[in-house]
Amino acid sequence: MKKIITFLFAIFFAPSISFAETKYYIEGQINYTQVDDVDTTTYSDTINGDAIVGKLTNEYDTDTGYGFEIGSKNVFDSKLRVGLSYNKLKIKLKKLTVSGTVNGVAGSESYTPAQVSAEGLNFDNDVKSYSLNAYYDFETNGNLTPYVGFGLGQVDIQNANDKELSKSLYLGGRYSVNDQMYIGLKGMYSQIDGPTDKIGITYEDITQKTLSLIVGYNF
Repeated sequence: MKKIITFLFAIFFAPSISFAETKYYIEGQINYTQVDDVDTTTYSDTINGDAIVGKLTNEYDTDTGYGFEIGSKNVFDSKLRVGLSYNKLKIKLKKLTVSGTVNGVAGSESYTPAQVSAEGLNFDNDVKSYSLNAYYDFETNGNLTPYVGFGLGQVDIQNANDKELSKSLYLGGRYSVNDQMYIGLKGMYSQIDGPTDKIGITYEDITQKTLSLIVGYNF
């Protein structure tokens, strides 16, 4: 995956160096992220004295994280913009629900983070994501520039065995304070390939929604 990202980064950035109109930017981000409920395949264990067999559903609290992006504008003398981003957040378990059998009886049961932790299980994770993004900036007559974009990257989840592929869609806007500085908002919808964690639980694909407050600088 790293080789793919490096290759795509080179394709986007290398040609742009030869164009006089190409400009570069860097931006910092404060990210407000919600991870949708995450389902697993069938799992068996004991939680809070209950023998469980079934699908787990992890519900997570909303988290505030941070990130940054560096990139180039006016690629190929167009409204295309490309960037390489890094983001970090911590997701904390809010509730775990088992759907299957609990003590041999079909049904569902929910458990608090404290009950889960008492069994030596940990579903909290630090999450680092790296993404190569392409945006199209829509030209306007004012200081506001709306844009749409697409990203391809990888996600490093703390308790997962491997890094996973991510695909993202973006919708946002940048407001120019002056020729160099800008502020903005960006919405992101991401889908992450389902990981397998270090205790052998396999997860379905993960959906993540993020709203970012951005402060940027054009070179």
